[in-house]
Amino acid sequence: MTIEPLSSNVVNYLVWRYLQEAGYGNAALHLSRCWIRDPQTLPFARDVQPHTLVNLLQDGLWFDKLQAEAANIPQRYDFGRDHGRPYSARNGALLTLDQGIPAHELAEEANGAVQEPPPKKVATKKRKGKPNGVVTEPRAAEHVNGDVMDIDTNGTNHVAPSVNSVRAESEAVASEADSPVDLPISTLSIGQSADVQTEPVAHLAPHTTFIPRLKDPEKVVEHTSWGPSDAPVLLTAGRSLLNIHVIPKETNTDAPSAVEPVDLKLPMNKYSVTALCWISKAEVAVSAREEIVNETGEKMMIDKLIKVIEGGEDYQVISSTAGLVNTLRWNKEKELLLSISTDGERGSIKIWKNHNDSIPAWAEFTDSVIFDALWISDSAFAVCGIELFKIYEIDDGLKTQRTFDTKATWETLKYEPSSGILAALGMEGSTNLLGIIHPNSPLSLQTHQYPDQYPTDLDFRKRPDTGEFKHSSPAPTSEAPVWLSTCSMAGVVRVWDANSPFKCVKKLPTTEKSQAFKVAFSPDGALLAAAGPDAVTIWDMNKRDVPVASWQAQGDWNPGVDGEFSLGWDPDSSRLSVALRNQVSAIPGLDVPCFYPGRATHGSTDPNPCNLTN
Repeated sequence: MTIEPLSSNVVNYLVWRYLQEAGYGNAALHLSRCWIRDPQTLPFARDVQPHTLVNLLQDGLWFDKLQAEAANIPQRYDFGRDHGRPYSARNGALLTLDQGIPAHELAEEANGAVQEPPPKKVATKKRKGKPNGVVTEPRAAEHVNGDVMDIDTNGTNHVAPSVNSVRAESEAVASEADSPVDLPISTLSIGQSADVQTEPVAHLAPHTTFIPRLKDPEKVVEHTSWGPSDAPVLLTAGRSLLNIHVIPKETNTDAPSAVEPVDLKLPMNKYSVTALCWISKAEVAVSAREEIVNETGEKMMIDKLIKVIEGGEDYQVISSTAGLVNTLRWNKEKELLLSISTDGERGSIKIWKNHNDSIPAWAEFTDSVIFDALWISDSAFAVCGIELFKIYEIDDGLKTQRTFDTKATWETLKYEPSSGILAALGMEGSTNLLGIIHPNSPLSLQTHQYPDQYPTDLDFRKRPDTGEFKHSSPAPTSEAPVWLSTCSMAGVVRVWDANSPFKCVKKLPTTEKSQAFKVAFSPDGALLAAAGPDAVTIWDMNKRDVPVASWQAQGDWNPGVDGEFSLGWDPDSSRLSVALRNQVSAIPGLDVPCFYPGRATHGSTDPNPCNLTN
């Protein structure tokens, strides 16, 4: 097996990064002075993820444990359970609560350049200027740090000459008391490295609420959806199934709890729900396909578009001619229902204005299949599909506002209302694509080859105090980031600044690099969840890049079954649900201090906040 050679530049850079991330800013500054002025200029620096040194060490400890178990020998590295104080008392008193900006960047902001070291006590050489205007002293032995470490057969590492000897020839060592640099020290928290990279991740599985599995094999969950803020209930739908679940926020912490479903009334027997959307706290629009057998024994399929009313006690049939609907979107401002259907070759767009009319107010057909659609204003909506990306507008009639020339198949659409940015995931040939339509270039569909294998979902971070449609000109500036999250089956979640296409600002591995089928920001924008059949990973986007909580499949949950997978947040961001075939779980307690320190408890405590169970 070939082992990647480690140069002292790599080792020093990892130590330098760790010192800053752990809060030891002075130590990081002194290391850079006796090694290299600006470690960020090293060619590999931009590829190093946060907390790499700790991850390497933890991987090494895990390998040592496995090796010891396989050979039935003691572990080589055992540090016991008592690790002393979490940080040095002397260093801890010097630290500040800032945003985690590295020391060299703080220096650049304060003085326009990295601070020079103390005056040298030996003869100096002629100065040379860097292209960026920062004047530095050349170091005669600086190239030594770039050499590969020599590794003896006995495991001893040698570097010659040592860093200290190089420093002794070039400059004197400055103590903290004598240092002329009065530099604010950068940390992610007050010296508590545990908060940055070793704080335990909350495990949410013991607090899960399980919805009992359906005993009838004919009933299969294919859709889940949380209700609006005034009806925080979970709706499940699928084959011969349309239920709501009122899930209590506080559960028994000693064992998972379960809740019984409440059936909603539909005028069908053997049916399959193909699409749904909430209209109000007591009304849901549902499209379903019913299988019936006529008097001669012939099977037929009938599609119906239905509005469930009065908390599920009654219904209205909107249309029996809408076709096989795969998408329903409600426009609250204009009270319009958008339905998308297909016959397998062409797409059909229908907009219903009056629920008592069996004929839609507007209709349009496309030459290819439509996979997704959503409203982007109170009078405009976007659709995407096979070599299809269009924006329609309702005025006196239904007309095409913009058509984007594309050869890709676009499957998923998302819209950020405060910025007016549209994003989509698609594929052209064997190339996965991320697409963005930005208000600064409204006629252009910008595309970017997705860097990870098998991208699956995307979601925009919700901005506070914004309504359904808030975009207005001018478009947001590049100084205002718009966070877009994407996930993939490769077990990687990426966060992009959609306002600067295609700038990836975070790359977040999931719990044990588990597959991520769905990704979703919480409605308040503070949390990001990525989920797959095996695990759910949750990050606090305002604090750190390592997860704050995780949920892993255990007990009766079977991640290997076939079926539709879904993920969703409840309206007040305190719970989320995952579903796979007939397995549905609600994970509560994300605002409980033991899970999520510092997060305020919020949301209604009413166990039955709406009349959907009347």
